[in-house]
Amino acid sequence: MLLITDRLDESRDLARRLGFWGPCRVVALEHHGAAPVTQPQIVVSDVDLAQRHSVEAMRAALARHRGRGAPYLCLLRDMTARSTIQARAIGATEVLSADMAASQLLKTIEQLLHEGDAADPARGTAAFTRAHLATAAASLADMLQSASAGGAIALRAVEASVEAIDQAAGASDIGDWLQVVWSYDDLTYQHCMLVAGLAASFAHDLGFSAEDRKLVTRAAVLHDIGKARIPLELLHKPGALDHAEQVVMRTHPAVGHAMLLAQGGFQPEILAAVRSHHEYLDGSGYPDGLGGSQISDVVRIITICDIYAALIERRSYKPPMMPEQAYDILQLMAGKLDAALVRAFQQVVQKTAQAA
Repeated sequence: MLLITDRLDESRDLARRLGFWGPCRVVALEHHGAAPVTQPQIVVSDVDLAQRHSVEAMRAALARHRGRGAPYLCLLRDMTARSTIQARAIGATEVLSADMAASQLLKTIEQLLHEGDAADPARGTAAFTRAHLATAAASLADMLQSASAGGAIALRAVEASVEAIDQAAGASDIGDWLQVVWSYDDLTYQHCMLVAGLAASFAHDLGFSAEDRKLVTRAAVLHDIGKARIPLELLHKPGALDHAEQVVMRTHPAVGHAMLLAQGGFQPEILAAVRSHHEYLDGSGYPDGLGGSQISDVVRIITICDIYAALIERRSYKPPMMPEQAYDILQLMAGKLDAALVRAFQQVVQKTAQAA
């Protein structure tokens, strides 16, 4: 994934969204003469094409960096007919407004990267999973973007994500889901989508009704919403957090709960999952030190999925733990986690082991 931009300081959020499909390299337009990227899957530009010199620089950058057949998505700050024609003239496959919603950006890139996959029988299941994942990821991006800016959580975005995840979990193996999610470069998105996919698959295995499955999946989608207010340098730190950083990170359950409570319209089970997914049955968790019957079944399910997802995540600075090892850790947490649910979760673990 390659992003060419003439405003490096403002490209961080855009690069983060592009990271859904793997590492995103950012190249400054004025430094386009740097060593070319090896065959990027797609080139995205965020450049002011109203300036003649920028058009010529962009043309040269594409000639240097764009691989044969790679799609090129041009983001325009000025969606006039002239700018659109200019973008097409330098080879844009698709043109979008630079201030479009995250969901529109992600869906467009998904279409450009995998056009024609759905018609290929050999890739049908993977394409089905990927299409639903793209919908869920786009909705999650809109959700986190709004939350980080202090805005309201769009309920339609939550429901679109829940519906897509539930359908994918019911129609395909969790292994297909994991293979796509593991390619995400952004750890916050990767973790949220892992937990949601695991929770949806677990709910299916437990034989939950459609309504209860969606409740569990909704809780999983929203469980870490408080991280939208945690500094990115902590979320993306390549290594263990120090004590002061851990104190900040541990505020995310209460922050997320306060956000949803202030907005209103969220079920009590969802509020409990957001606030209490780090609570343990023996009372040793946080933020409230709850224990035993104070922790609901939905929270117990989300906690198991949350811990397991953190153990099997793929990060640049450490290899993922093998599913069997991660499950052993869940079993060693006897007294903290619901033992019956941990035993039932083994079915999900077996599915993830096939994908590892």
